[in-house]
Amino acid sequence: MFIIELNGEEISVIDVNEVKAIIRRFEEKEGVRGVIICDSTGLPIKSNLPTEQTEEVSAYITALIGKSQQCVKALQEGALKFIRLETAKGEVMIALEEQLILIILK
Repeated sequence: MFIIELNGEEISVIDVNEVKAIIRRFEEKEGVRGVIICDSTGLPIKSNLPTEQTEEVSAYITALIGKSQQCVKALQEGALKFIRLETAKGEVMIALEEQLILIILK
């Protein structure tokens, strides 16, 4: 990730090669079914899943993050960093970074 200046405003830009490397790193791990990287608003940037599934998962996860952030704020627990859901099929792990959301389906 790097920062550029446009019309006097600093904008964070995500390095595509960095995003691809993150996906490759998780794809190599045993049991990983899918990896999605979204921008901080939940818009998918890159995924190894079909487009329709990527968009659906991203939309649901973005809604979950919003509700989770409200809960964390109400409980005065600081900032939300990670969500882990255990399901009948496996688990969903969601890591929130400053500019990215990493979603792992395992």
